[in-house]
Amino acid sequence: MFSEDLARQIYRCARVSWCKHPVFRDRGIDKICPLYEYPGHRWESFSIRGIISTAQALFEGRITLDEKIAEIVYKCNLCGGCHEACVIHFPVYMRVSEIDEINHIRIVEEFRKICIEEGLLRIPAHRNALESLLRYGNPFGVVRREERLKWTEELGFHVKLLPKQGAEVLLYTGSIYALEPLVRDTLKAVARVLSMANVDFGILENELDDGLYAAQLGETGLFESLAEQNIKTFNGLGVKAIATPDPHAYNAFKRYYPRVGNIEAEVLHITEYVDMLVETGKLKLERLPGETVTYHDPCNLGRICGVYDPPRNLIKSIEGLDFREMERNKNYAWCCGAGGGVMIAYPELMAWTARERVRDVEAVGATTLITACPWCEYSFKTSLESTGSAIKVRNIIELVEKSIVK
Repeated sequence: MFSEDLARQIYRCARVSWCKHPVFRDRGIDKICPLYEYPGHRWESFSIRGIISTAQALFEGRITLDEKIAEIVYKCNLCGGCHEACVIHFPVYMRVSEIDEINHIRIVEEFRKICIEEGLLRIPAHRNALESLLRYGNPFGVVRREERLKWTEELGFHVKLLPKQGAEVLLYTGSIYALEPLVRDTLKAVARVLSMANVDFGILENELDDGLYAAQLGETGLFESLAEQNIKTFNGLGVKAIATPDPHAYNAFKRYYPRVGNIEAEVLHITEYVDMLVETGKLKLERLPGETVTYHDPCNLGRICGVYDPPRNLIKSIEGLDFREMERNKNYAWCCGAGGGVMIAYPELMAWTARERVRDVEAVGATTLITACPWCEYSFKTSLESTGSAIKVRNIIELVEKSIVK
């Protein structure tokens, strides 16, 4: 059942419904939760308030857990928007308190853990992902680990393989960038940018998944196993920094791994690292032909981990780009829809969420949607393909590569 700390958080919910109908003082935004806003879902049970109320009833023994409850809990994409809107979080937002008394994502993850313990993880896609993580070290059912290295064959230069070779920086690719063809070009761009900046970097010859998927689906034991293995590997490399282009891996390393152990090297998202390269003059960027762009804040990078400026710094470093902020940006950004296991289990919910975000892109007249996350790239690219939209989806590192002074 719920831990003592999480049970306390359940009772801390004030039931004011800002998570369903947020009142953002400086934005006038009234929508934040994709699960609740999805057509047919505008019922209390599909909001985080409803999930918390259900958890309380379960904790008190007033109801029993069933498959329908489990389905709702697993449809949440863990974007953290409800946390940003929550009145209990408000004192932290206003910087009058450092004590965050409720963690909505942890409550949902704990709920999912109970679903697994009760044998109620019935969603085939989620069961397959967990089995694949256990057997193959990735959630996509790819059996041969050599597949994670195939993207390097098209680079035209050698990438060091750790730990056989030493390097100052580990480029942790993440499973989706290494294994999903639709977003793999971004990973190649990252490697080329690091090479052009003369960064001494390498990748793991046998990279394991970061484990965030396991944690988010409620399989705590599997997450801890992956985290322990990765921490041992990372700390044995002797690298100064670990840079990853995947915000989900970044979130795992920064916020989840400390529960298991300590990564000795500095952990950076690739936008933080490349922004530093530009700032120190190791990369010089030139003007690109005029293009109207906007930036989508990935939930795991922005709202959850607080990285807002580095991607924007890079965009502003490229002259010629007409950068326009969407109304819902930074901590108020609407989700892409791919997180929390939704991408593989509920693609129609992901696609609807992505199309809702595209409305924000169209509202500012942008022709290019920039982001910094493979899950966001995948969601927007697949969703836009189905609509025939002319909006292009780009990772910020792809634009950086195009603008580097050769």
